[in-house]
Amino acid sequence: MNENFFQTVFEQASEGIVLIDGASRYLLEANKAFGELVGYPEELLFSMTLNDFIDLSPVGVERLYNQALAGKDQYVGEVKCRRQGGTLIDVELRLSLIHFGEKELFCAVIRDITMYRRVEKDLLETGGRFRQAVFAAPLPIMIHAEDGLVVVVNSEWTKRTGYAFKDIPTIDAWVRKAFGTDSASMFEKLGFLYKTKTACTYEDLSVTTSNGEKLVWNFCSAPAGTLPDERRLFITIAMDVTAGKRTENDLKAALHEKDSMLREVHLRAKNNMQVIMSLLNLQSRYINNPDAQEFFRESQERVRAMVLIHEMLCNSGNPARIDFNEYARSLVGGIISAYSPNQSNLQVEMRISRIVVSLEIAVPCGLIIHELVSNSLKHGFPDVKSGMISIDFDCDEAGLYTLVVGDNGIGLPRGLDMEAPATLGLSLVTTLAKQLQGVVEFIGTSGTVCKISFRG
Repeated sequence: MNENFFQTVFEQASEGIVLIDGASRYLLEANKAFGELVGYPEELLFSMTLNDFIDLSPVGVERLYNQALAGKDQYVGEVKCRRQGGTLIDVELRLSLIHFGEKELFCAVIRDITMYRRVEKDLLETGGRFRQAVFAAPLPIMIHAEDGLVVVVNSEWTKRTGYAFKDIPTIDAWVRKAFGTDSASMFEKLGFLYKTKTACTYEDLSVTTSNGEKLVWNFCSAPAGTLPDERRLFITIAMDVTAGKRTENDLKAALHEKDSMLREVHLRAKNNMQVIMSLLNLQSRYINNPDAQEFFRESQERVRAMVLIHEMLCNSGNPARIDFNEYARSLVGGIISAYSPNQSNLQVEMRISRIVVSLEIAVPCGLIIHELVSNSLKHGFPDVKSGMISIDFDCDEAGLYTLVVGDNGIGLPRGLDMEAPATLGLSLVTTLAKQLQGVVEFIGTSGTVCKISFRG
């Protein structure tokens, strides 16, 4: 490598480089970067010394020269550099002694570190704001290292748990104090956090305070930078959900109590209706008129339709709503057994969606089905050896319920006024439909088909 190579490196270096006469201390050579750094024109540089740029007392700069002359290691330090106009900037100075033949020279390498100091200052200010935010936060916050060292515990953490920073210097101390017999589970969760270094959440964990009070906390932990020795930091933020869990438990208890009360109501309603059925049955034994006996029997079956609902609600998972498909099938089976036990040629088609309905819908719909099916069995097939009864029940996305009960029997009598039907059964159908705020239609020419539409 020849002299031109070194001259090129000297001129193109990004850091300011100057050669200084060991005797006079004047600058001998300065590269372009140094000229730009200090802001002086080249013709002035070589009449200046290092004292004109470095913001140290002359004695201080001379001390650096003497240190180099004594054969010690090069000086490396951060100093202030004075630019033309008096502006001071932060620089890193490297000063060393070199021998050029019999001549002693000093080589100074100067690097502008102003930007780095500005960034460092911003980081310190940000760190200060972060620390202030942590301590002022309304939520309990802990910062801990991956080896279990607790670095920060904010005032809210201490306020809620009673444990100050001195009480829980390590994660191990905190977990054992707060989780007791459940410590192993919490250690496992934290171990997973330290291993994966990804954000984790833990919900509904029981925490014991210093005075023995039980709290319920949700935790969220995540990586939060490193310590100067490269140990990873993690931040854990807690949310006290004790009040919410107590409210939730109170609601569950209230719902359980309501559930028990509803079941008791249904049980008593069922028992009372069974008493009514027994009284009607006993009374009918003293009546010789066949029409009156039939009236009593129909009344018993209507009560039985309501008893079945309360019985199913007593035994269901939800005492306020009933599976209408299951109810309707049990109801129709009971009606057929009561009115047509020997009619083996009768077919029943039931197309009922799996719909769960309230008592307000189940009772009138059940009674409507009872009236229409029993009417078909009694009057629809007088001379027919076989027949069919169909029942459809569905609810569309708009909440419109449709109940259709039909048969292929002889149909309704001609001239029957459905606005004012002469029979009790059909009168009940129209009355119950009005109770549902629904519309009743009798459609078709073959057999009898009754369609009721209503909104739940």
